[in-house]
Amino acid sequence: MTTKKTFPKKKTAVNTGVLEAEKPTEISVEKIKPVEDNFKVPPMPKKSNFSFGPKKNKPTVFELTDFSLDPRTKQKKYALVYMIKAEDIIYDPIKGVNRKIRYIPGEASIFEDEQKKESKVKSPIIFSEGFLIVGLQNPTLKKFLDHHNQNSDNPNRMTNSRVAFKLKDEQKKAKVSIKKSVAELDAMTLALKMPIEKLVGYAKVLGVNVDKSTDEIRYDMKIKAQKSPEAFIRGLDNPLTGIKQTIIAAQEYKIIDIQQNRVCWVMGTERPLIAHVPIGKVAIDYFADFCKAGEGEKVLKEIKRQMEKYNS
Repeated sequence: MTTKKTFPKKKTAVNTGVLEAEKPTEISVEKIKPVEDNFKVPPMPKKSNFSFGPKKNKPTVFELTDFSLDPRTKQKKYALVYMIKAEDIIYDPIKGVNRKIRYIPGEASIFEDEQKKESKVKSPIIFSEGFLIVGLQNPTLKKFLDHHNQNSDNPNRMTNSRVAFKLKDEQKKAKVSIKKSVAELDAMTLALKMPIEKLVGYAKVLGVNVDKSTDEIRYDMKIKAQKSPEAFIRGLDNPLTGIKQTIIAAQEYKIIDIQQNRVCWVMGTERPLIAHVPIGKVAIDYFADFCKAGEGEKVLKEIKRQMEKYNS
């Protein structure tokens, strides 16, 4: 019987990734220098805010105010080229005087008295197909156009100058649109939730036909509110509206008689004069103003007294 000889396995070298020469050597503790007490970590270099990436600010766009509408597309049509002089005389609200302004590329100021004496205006400012885009790199041109008398958005413009352009402000346009939408919603809510007595009275003042169902009256008043929301709300707060409601009711109860040129009491077959209505005036509007003060207050008080008999 033969037996197999066994040999011890050879140890394979493990690659540690460190060469013999790279192996750390022992360091004596005495050789390590202690850290100084006042040692401070040097600050990290600050990152620069300068960037060549896209900027959040947008260029300023000016738009001509004169245009025509294409009858087919309903799109605005402007002059292909429109030029304005690169100089103007404006009112300076800070100094309270008239000053000459000029747009000269390279000059930091638009005021002639702050520019170099040898500087001269070279060419006019050109709008192309209705618009002029002023980049962020040209603040002097923007300032010149902001202060120009032909800019309709210039609050200090001289009114004897013809308006030629305006600032195309989409953000401002959006704010106006939102404000209008909010006013429409408020006015329509008032029309839909107003007590029926008040609704009918206000409808009569606005000339809305009330010889129909409540729902139809509310619908007509909602349309009125949607078309002129601010006027609709303002009318409710106007003291004249309440006076007109009283006058209309008094006419319906045949307490007074309102004609085109006069307002009279109704006393049987007699018509004693209360007030003459001037030519060109709407009778009810004039009489409402008449009842606000003086002799008219007494008339209104008497009208209300007589109406109490019908409401009691």
